[in-house]
Amino acid sequence: MVTRWLERSLLFGLGLLTVTREKVVQFVDKLVEEGEVRAEEAPKVVERLVARGEEEREALRKLIRDEVARWAPPSRQDVEDLKRKVDELAARVEELSRARGPESAAESAGQD
Repeated sequence: MVTRWLERSLLFGLGLLTVTREKVVQFVDKLVEEGEVRAEEAPKVVERLVARGEEEREALRKLIRDEVARWAPPSRQDVEDLKRKVDELAARVEELSRARGPESAAESAGQD
């Protein structure tokens, strides 16, 4: 619950930081006015900038999700799976102890 809220908060902040297409168009129009970009190239420049921004936004989203997942508490299913594995291992140890016989158990007790 908390990790989902944290992820959403971070992604919301990311959304506030991303540049909208409208802002990119305004920026490129200014470059056209200043002679830095030719008018016929402007649409291609806008598309490249928007695409690059989207790629970077997706990379940052993935990074945020990966970091949030790293710090997320284990799920109920994870705990149940781990409990099942521990129970299986405990049963196997018990089985092996019985198979070794009473002499081996006494020897093991004397080694501690």
